[in-house]
Amino acid sequence: MATLRTKREAVVLVKEMTPENLEVTVRRSSRNGLAPKRLQYSPEHETPKKKRKTKAVAENGSQNKQPKDEEDAENSDVEHAPEGYGRLSAYELERLENIRQNQAFLSSINLFQATEEFKQLTRPKPSQRGLTRAHAAVKEVVPPRKSLRLQKKEAEILELPPEPRGTLIYEQSSPAKKPSGPLPMDPVNVEEGSKLPPQLLELCSEDVKVDKKIQLDLKGYRSSLKNMTVNEDKVAKVVKDRIFSATFHPCTSSLLLAAGDKWGKVGLWKLGGDWGDDGVLLFEPHTRPVGCMAFSKSHPTQLLSLSYDGSLRCMDVEKAVFDDVYDIEDGLKTFDFMSHDCSTLVVGNWYGEVAIVDRRTPGNSHESLHTLDPKTLRCVNVHPLQKQYFVVAESN
Repeated sequence: MATLRTKREAVVLVKEMTPENLEVTVRRSSRNGLAPKRLQYSPEHETPKKKRKTKAVAENGSQNKQPKDEEDAENSDVEHAPEGYGRLSAYELERLENIRQNQAFLSSINLFQATEEFKQLTRPKPSQRGLTRAHAAVKEVVPPRKSLRLQKKEAEILELPPEPRGTLIYEQSSPAKKPSGPLPMDPVNVEEGSKLPPQLLELCSEDVKVDKKIQLDLKGYRSSLKNMTVNEDKVAKVVKDRIFSATFHPCTSSLLLAAGDKWGKVGLWKLGGDWGDDGVLLFEPHTRPVGCMAFSKSHPTQLLSLSYDGSLRCMDVEKAVFDDVYDIEDGLKTFDFMSHDCSTLVVGNWYGEVAIVDRRTPGNSHESLHTLDPKTLRCVNVHPLQKQYFVVAESN
């Protein structure tokens, strides 16, 4: 049984533990974890931890309960936060202080500004060299449609058109195929009547020097890749639409690239050239995607290009024409040279067939036709030494 003196001392202690006299310290974060919260009370007295409610006895002997707000302030773990934050615990106050300090540190080193500048630098920009990009057509602004019902107007009575009679004729969505026979090699991105630059013929006619290949180990190969760079001078728009095939000329004095796009155009680009658009010349030998092209190894002035429209042509820079090599209705897919002099070709189509074509034979038809697969042949490749062997990639 506690004595009367002990009870009075407890009453004095409770009165001292009011929100005005309660001193709370906000702790800072530490790497070892959060230490348990300690409320600093009077050093002479200590209140039991398990005691949640205490009744105050007035000096006149009457027993009155403490106001609910004071009792909650004593028994709650919530601390008084700065104005604008409401009632937050010590952990939440500590978290907000850490966020504020981190943001102040990042702002002091201009990290946010550096991030925005890095995004602008790493964002790829379209090249302004080569062919000019077509501007998007301005859309016509039409008046908004309004409902006749909302306008309180009667609906118009429409009559169905008469049913068609006879055979329906569907027009092809793709452009017409180029006529058979040789086509003049006239660039479409230069003035009409302009001739091919003589430097192009000199570049294609130069002797091809066979350099010895140097075998590098993995470390040397990685080092050579790291030293490779791409700048604005080495980027150009060679064709107007999506590229379907590309190949390099075997000359060693300069880089000469040929590329074929979605609508049958073939572009020639010499790196650092001064003709055309930044060294780009554009031709239109086909009307559908150019799926495969290759320079002749025995005649470097000739470029063979195959298109989905069923035409296989040879661009002869010396004659300045696109000659017919092989022609069907449609559906050519791939080809490869089947002889060392590049006079014989093996051509694959969409119907799982390969055709043997001899360029020395007059006309533009095949010597023989063989069925290998009921579906499309993806590609065909001839053995580099024994030209009588070739492999094809089928659809499955």
